[in-house]
Amino acid sequence: MQLDQQTKIDLEFDTICELLAKYCKSTKAKELALNLKFFADIDLLEREFELLEEIQNIHQADSLSLPHPSSEDIDGALKLLRVENGVLILDELIKIYRLCIGTKELIKFSRDNKIVAPLIYEACAHIDRIDDVLDIIKSVLNEKELGIKDDASKALYEIRNQFQSNKKEINKNFDKALRHYRSEGFLADTEQSMLENRRVLSVLSSYKKRVKGRVVGISTKGVVTHIEPAVNGEMNILQDQLRIQEHHELHLIFSRITDELRSQRNNLKAFQRLLVRFDVYNAKVRFADTYAGVRPKINRHTKMYWEQAIHPLLKIKNNELGLSTIGQQIELDTETRFLVISGPNAGGKSITLKTVGLVQMMFQSGLFLPLNSNSQCCWFDNIYSDIGDNQSIENQLSTYSYRINRMKFFLEMANENSLLLLDEFGSGSDPELGGALAEVFYEELYNRNTFAVITTHYTNIKILTATLAQAVNACMLFDTKNLKPLYELSVGQPGSSFTFEVAQYNGIAPELLDKAKAKVSESKIQIDKLSASLQKEKSKFQQVNTEAIQAKAKAKAMVTTYDNKLTTLAEKQITQIKYFEQQNKFVSMGKKIFEQIKKYDKSKPLNDAIKKIVNIERSKLAATEKPVVFDQKLKAPKLAAGKDEKKEIKKIEKAIEVRKEENVQKPIELGDTVRLKNQTQSGKVTAIKGKKVSVVIGNFTFKTTLSELEHY
Repeated sequence: MQLDQQTKIDLEFDTICELLAKYCKSTKAKELALNLKFFADIDLLEREFELLEEIQNIHQADSLSLPHPSSEDIDGALKLLRVENGVLILDELIKIYRLCIGTKELIKFSRDNKIVAPLIYEACAHIDRIDDVLDIIKSVLNEKELGIKDDASKALYEIRNQFQSNKKEINKNFDKALRHYRSEGFLADTEQSMLENRRVLSVLSSYKKRVKGRVVGISTKGVVTHIEPAVNGEMNILQDQLRIQEHHELHLIFSRITDELRSQRNNLKAFQRLLVRFDVYNAKVRFADTYAGVRPKINRHTKMYWEQAIHPLLKIKNNELGLSTIGQQIELDTETRFLVISGPNAGGKSITLKTVGLVQMMFQSGLFLPLNSNSQCCWFDNIYSDIGDNQSIENQLSTYSYRINRMKFFLEMANENSLLLLDEFGSGSDPELGGALAEVFYEELYNRNTFAVITTHYTNIKILTATLAQAVNACMLFDTKNLKPLYELSVGQPGSSFTFEVAQYNGIAPELLDKAKAKVSESKIQIDKLSASLQKEKSKFQQVNTEAIQAKAKAKAMVTTYDNKLTTLAEKQITQIKYFEQQNKFVSMGKKIFEQIKKYDKSKPLNDAIKKIVNIERSKLAATEKPVVFDQKLKAPKLAAGKDEKKEIKKIEKAIEVRKEENVQKPIELGDTVRLKNQTQSGKVTAIKGKKVSVVIGNFTFKTTLSELEHY
């Protein structure tokens, strides 16, 4: 599928691609990152996330390190290999060598870690013949110096030996001449230079005729003359000839190596594709660290459920500033596929809408997402947006005309597999007329079973949303006490624009506000007041609900404490029984011994009486299934719980009973009079679908869940 270019601009997807490209090493990987595409289907996308997660786990492991070699562009070399008489140069040969070395490192890692990284192994399994290519290159390339080896051919070996021998003699002669003319005082401060690949003496021009040799050059001002010593003339000519011979021989070597590598062209292409692919993989994983990205769960049906969804660019910016970023809960499915967000300006409506669009684009491009790990994502065939002021001076197109043309495009392209993101829906023209046209567009898109996230200030759009089964109102929460946005999305009711309240907070005179209110219809003011009231009630409810959750958690903790204490008491009881059984036995035995002591008569033997007692006790032990055994480690148990402990146990038991009574509630049915829990306004249930319910309060319908309601 193709990415809509205007949507990429609206949602700043290009910025995401630019940031991703910074983590790529090779030019080709950067190009892929800058032109990131949507995956062709959800199966390929899921495979991508599985492999990325495996790489992420390796990055986070202390014992493993995935190679990340740079793949230099070898397209130039591949073109030469495709041409029959093409010959590689040294730079291209080095690029191929480095490509092979990097590929070999990655393949070795995949084979060594086949068990812990099976997907990486599978991705690399098709690569072979690396050593064949390396053997060809190593036969001529010095791996340390990255130059052609002296013994790459017999002729080259002889040429370079002669060259070095001749060079040694030239240097010897030159050093001798240098010492001589230095002692004569003929040389300039620099003494020597390199010209035309030759060492030359830097002679003061006034002494040039007194130095034997050939003049090679003169300084700019003519003060210094560069002279080649006469003794080195013929040997330098020989060096030039040897250089030409070396160049010719190197050409023959490169020609031979090129011919040998020509048969490996397809393998080289595969090596480059593999390294570029893993370069992008590594970049995706490293980039995800900047916004705490995770692998999302994938739904095969159209259901989006996001927890703590954060705009990645906002997250990165806030991280740099040391600020926290508020996450949103977003849910779209076939039952609630139109999400209409309202509320005051600068309250976070647009950034929430952009978050949905950008994160969805990142998902379908195979990037980790700034969501809670419990989040679920689904697939859309098309993603379209209309965000911001896009008037065109070049085409003399006004904002409203642009938006009308954009809407025409949506009506032509949108279907049940499309996600639409419409910011300030219907704006750009007369509010009343624009609102009417916006309502028609809304109904048309809704009837096409599209999915949409819409922001608006239009009351008629909010009312229309409340009447449609698969649409839901939402608002950005607002601190009505301090008149400041909270940047939190709340689903279930529309939001007030807080137009007059914000104006009052910013110092507009009350009499001016009264005049403005007089120009607005009473019904509109009442609806706005109702929206504001509902939002206040929702804020109170959320606070009470949070307190209830905390109380439930506290009660659960108390129950756990109570159970632990019961277990401890039971263990104490068992120990106590054992201890008293043992003590009773010892007392009984001691009693018998004491009786014998009282009856003791020196005239009678004591041993017989003791033996009699022992025999009786042994016979009893033999007849007892579980006789008392003396345990020296057995200690006297602590006494039963004191008053404080008993009071605490009773307190826990009472809390459990109260909680049980709170959980008992008559089921809510159609037509029941209900209210939001812990709130005062009541309404009637007009529809129940699963756990979702529609409630009418006055002339206004809103949607919520059964768990949020109680009988009035």
